[in-house]
Amino acid sequence: MTSEQTELHKRAIRQVDEVIGSQMPIRALALQARRFVSIPGAQWEGPWGLQFDHSIKVEINKTARGHRKIILDYLANRIVPTFRNVGDDSDEHTAQTLSGLHRADSYHFKAQQARDNAFREASAGGFGAYRLCTDYADPYDKDSDDQRVNPALLIADADQRVFFDPDSQLYDKSDAQWCVVLTARSPDAFKAAWPDAAATDFPVSLWKPHYEWFAPTQVIEAEYYCKEDVSEMLWCFTHQISKDEQRFWASELEDGEKSELEALGYKAKGQRRKRVRVHKWIMSGADILEDQGYIAGSEIPVVPVYGNREYIDGLERFTGHVQMAMDPARVYNAQISKLVETAALTPREVPMFDPEQMPPQLQDLWAEQNVKRHPYALVKSLRDENGGIVQAGPVGVVSPPQVAPVTAALLQITASDIAELTNANDGADEVRANTSAEAMDVAATRIDAKSGIYIDNMRQSVQREGEIYLAMAREVYSREGRMVDTMSADDQDGQETIKEATTDPITGVFAFRNDLGCGRYKVIAEVTEATSTLRDRTVRRMTEVAQAAGKVGDNELAVACIATAISNMDGEGLQDLKDWNRKRMLQLGLTQPTPEEKQAMAQNAQAQKPDPQSAALQAQAQDYMADAALKNAKADTEKASALLKLAQAQAIGGPDKVPAAPDGLKSPSDPIDQAQRIADVAHTAAQTQALQHRMAVASHGAVTNAHKVNLQGYTLSQKAAEAEMRRRQQAA
Repeated sequence: MTSEQTELHKRAIRQVDEVIGSQMPIRALALQARRFVSIPGAQWEGPWGLQFDHSIKVEINKTARGHRKIILDYLANRIVPTFRNVGDDSDEHTAQTLSGLHRADSYHFKAQQARDNAFREASAGGFGAYRLCTDYADPYDKDSDDQRVNPALLIADADQRVFFDPDSQLYDKSDAQWCVVLTARSPDAFKAAWPDAAATDFPVSLWKPHYEWFAPTQVIEAEYYCKEDVSEMLWCFTHQISKDEQRFWASELEDGEKSELEALGYKAKGQRRKRVRVHKWIMSGADILEDQGYIAGSEIPVVPVYGNREYIDGLERFTGHVQMAMDPARVYNAQISKLVETAALTPREVPMFDPEQMPPQLQDLWAEQNVKRHPYALVKSLRDENGGIVQAGPVGVVSPPQVAPVTAALLQITASDIAELTNANDGADEVRANTSAEAMDVAATRIDAKSGIYIDNMRQSVQREGEIYLAMAREVYSREGRMVDTMSADDQDGQETIKEATTDPITGVFAFRNDLGCGRYKVIAEVTEATSTLRDRTVRRMTEVAQAAGKVGDNELAVACIATAISNMDGEGLQDLKDWNRKRMLQLGLTQPTPEEKQAMAQNAQAQKPDPQSAALQAQAQDYMADAALKNAKADTEKASALLKLAQAQAIGGPDKVPAAPDGLKSPSDPIDQAQRIADVAHTAAQTQALQHRMAVASHGAVTNAHKVNLQGYTLSQKAAEAEMRRRQQAA
C-alpha cells in the first residue's frame, strides 16, 4: 500500500473502533434479544442460566408471539416509495416511470427479502439495515454494458456489521459522512476473490453475550463508504433559438455527446463546480483489497432500520420489541422449571411401612402396584406380645410439596407482565362467530396501532431508499433511447424509453420525456395494505354497491360494479370468466385497452361486415343529403348571377336602365320565388332528417338488444359473485 492508502486504512479502523467503544453494550443487547426470541435455549444463556446449572430448564417462549404479530402487521401493510414531480422542470409521466422502474428492479433483484430481514432484525433487536448497489442488466451479455439499480441487498446481523458516522443524528443517516459494512466470507470464497491477499479479519472488538461451541470459520472484510467534495467541470448547454437549458457534469457526457448537442443548436459553457461523490473501498484487516472509485449517486447507499431509537447522554440507543420482556420471561421460565422439577421428584404420596409389615410375598405385590394396577394391596399388621394389632396401615406417608403462595403469585404476575409487554393477549388471531367484516376491520386497525412505531420507522427507511435510488438512477438510466422495464402497481409489466423525444400535442413544444437527469422529484413512502386484502375489500364493496344499484333500478351501474368485482377476484378456475369480463369492461369503457387489445379491436372492426339494412339506410341518407346540397348550391349560384347583373346595369345607366329578368330567372327580390326556394330546401332537409330518425330508431333497437345481453351477463356475474362469497365464507 502507498502511504496515502495506509493512512486511509488506519482511519477506517479507528473510526469503527470509536463507534464500537461507545455502542458495545447496546449492540450486545440487540444480539442477545434476537437470539432470545429466535434460538431454542437462548433464554437460559449467560449468568442467569448458570444459577440453574444442574436443574431442569424449561423454555416457554412467550415473547415470540408478540414479535410475530408485529411481523404479520408489517406483511399486511406493505410500504412502497412513490415518486412525485416538483416544479415546472419535471413532469408526472417521468415520475410514474421512476415508480415503475423501482417496482421492476425490486422484483428483478428480489429486494423485498432484504427489507423483510431488516425489519425483522429491527423489531426484535432494535437495528437492521440493507444497502443499494448496481449490477449488469444481463451479466452474460458480452455486448451490453447496461446496468440496473438493486433497491435492496441483504445485510445479515446488521447490529454487528453496520457502523455509521457517530456525528450523524438524523434517523435515516442522510447526514453521515462515512459508513462501514462488514461482510463475512468463507476462507475459500475469500481466497477465490482475493488470491494474493492475506486472509486477515477486519478488526471488530464487539462483546458478545454468548459464544457458540461450533461456529463457521469466516473472514471478515469491510466495505468503506466515504463522502467527498470533488471539483468537476459542469457544462451548461443553452439552445440559441428556444433558450432551452440542459446541464451535465463532465463525467455524465459520453464520447461525442457534447458535439451532438452543439450540432443541434446548443451553445456550451463550462465552469468548475463542487459536487458530492461517494468513494468506496474494500478492506481486510491488513490491506486495502480494492479501490472501487466513485459509485453511482451522491448518497451513501446504506439504509438503516430502527425499532425504538432515541438519544440519551449524547449516545444513540436503540431497542426492539423483545428487550423489555426478557426479564419477566426469565422469571416465568425459572418458576415453571421449578414446578416441573418438583413434580418429577415427588409425583404422588408414598406410603412408609415397617419392615415387618412387608414380608417377601407382599413386596412384589407393592412393587407392581403401579404397573399391574391390582384391585387391592395387602400388608401385614404389627402386633404386640398378646397378638393385638398395634399398626394396621402405613406408619406414615411422604406427601408431594404444595405450591407456595409466593410462587403462585409470582407466576401470575410474570405471566400478566409478559402478556402486556408482548401483546400476547390481543386476541387478533381469534375470529369469533357472528362478527361482521367491518367490525374485524376496526379491530385490525386498533391492533395495528401497537405496531405503529416499527411500521412508521420502516416507512422512513423506505423513503430513504427511494432518495438513494433516485440519485443512483439519474446516472445509471441515462443513455438516450434505452428501453427499460417497468411494473405497475397491480404487477403489470411495461416498458419505457429513456430520453424519448416527444412533441406536446397542445403547445407543439419539443421535449425529452423520461429524462431522469433533469427536474426535481420527491419521494413519498406510503403504507398500503396487502394486495389480496385490498382486492377482497374491493369485491365486497362493489357487490354491496351493485345490490343497492339494482334496488333503485340503475342496472348500468350494477353491471359496472359486478364487472369491477369480478376483475378483483382471486381463486382457481376464474381465468376464463375474468378474460370474458375484461372484454365486456372494454366495451363499457371501464378500462383502457392495452396496445395488443387496441390492435385486435382494430382488426375485428375491419373484418366485421356491415349490416345490409343499416348500409342501405346510410346510403339513402347520404343521397338525400347530397341532393339537398346540390339544390342549395344551384340556388346560391342563381342568386349570385342575378345580383351581379343587377349591379352591372345599375352601374351603367342607373336604376331606370336595369333590364327585365330573363325567363326562368326571377329577381332575388321576388318574395314568392324566395319562399318557394326555401320551401324546397326545407322539404329536402326534412326528408333527410326523417331518414336519420329512422336510422336512429334502428340503432336504438340494436342498443336495446345489446343492453338485454348485458343484463343477462349481469345476472350471471351476480350469481358467480354470490357463489364466490359463499365459498369464501365457508372457507373462513
